[in-house]
Amino acid sequence: HVDTGMGFERLTSILQGKDSNYDTDVFLPIFKQIQIVTRAREYTGKVGKEDKDTIDMAYRVVADHIRTLTFAISDGAVPSNDGRGYVLRRILRRGVRYGQQILGAKPGFFHQLVPVVVENLKGAFPELENRTKFVMDVLNDEETAFNKTLDKGLREFNKKAKEILDSKSPKIFPGTTAFLLYSAMGFPVDLTQLMAEEAGLVVDMKEYYEKMEEDKAKSVAAEIARRAAGGTAPI
Repeated sequence: HVDTGMGFERLTSILQGKDSNYDTDVFLPIFKQIQIVTRAREYTGKVGKEDKDTIDMAYRVVADHIRTLTFAISDGAVPSNDGRGYVLRRILRRGVRYGQQILGAKPGFFHQLVPVVVENLKGAFPELENRTKFVMDVLNDEETAFNKTLDKGLREFNKKAKEILDSKSPKIFPGTTAFLLYSAMGFPVDLTQLMAEEAGLVVDMKEYYEKMEEDKAKSVAAEIARRAAGGTAPI
């Protein structure tokens, strides 16, 4: 793997005579469980323009993300707002959105996929089995928290996107709105960028970062004013 990039999935596809990693028994059991949980149509392996309803892409996204999160959380990482934890949080939210918005899954579906990952890979990674409940609990908590803001965030995004698409203005999604989605509704900006791209828009990232810096400056100024007034942080 280190010398040639011939990772586990590629080796499996060669040994099983498949053109795609996703057609091997590394992924097919996960796809089957996704279909059961979401009640979406079966996975057909279509890509690009052939995948007109993007359902096959959603299957691949959800399967990849649940595998990543199962292993990472089993190894001790947890979703958070910093560093690797923030990467995991963004992965989870992307997987949840694809599952609910494209596959039609009901809220709470994502953590139900952990057992099939464990069952499929515990022979090579026995440590997964002892962490199954912990991983499911962590994902369930994260998923529940995200779903509280997901619908509201989607409505806000769709409203602004429609506004832009119906107008004759450039197809630019405002950075200020992207920052609002991030700061008030928990939408990672890369998720907003993805949704904008799907709608034929481009997020104004310069404006987004300017708004972020402005918000940071206000927070710093407020903290300085609080200390100058002799205030103390809440316990």
